[in-house]
Amino acid sequence: MQKQELSTLSLALRAGKLILGFDKVVEEIKNKNAKGVFYTEDLSEKSRKELCFVAQQHGMQPYQLRVTMEEVFHFCKKRSGVIALSDEGFAKKLVVLAEKSI
Repeated sequence: MQKQELSTLSLALRAGKLILGFDKVVEEIKNKNAKGVFYTEDLSEKSRKELCFVAQQHGMQPYQLRVTMEEVFHFCKKRSGVIALSDEGFAKKLVVLAEKSI
């Protein structure tokens, strides 16, 4: 069964609202374009800490998704463990899914 998180990411990609990659996500956080920040379950501890630090400096809470980088690659055609969404609706949906899987 396809994970709802991946479906949401795939829809956001098609809508042009998906931001993938650590540097790009950090840039969008600083520019206040990111509405939601997420990371995969297999992101390295060092990268997770750096992402959390930057996000929290800008008043954002990053959420862990129950997906891997490989799954993100399969659905979004880019291997990334750091994800942001530039759309409020997609971001809220993904936050609900992330909190539900805790």
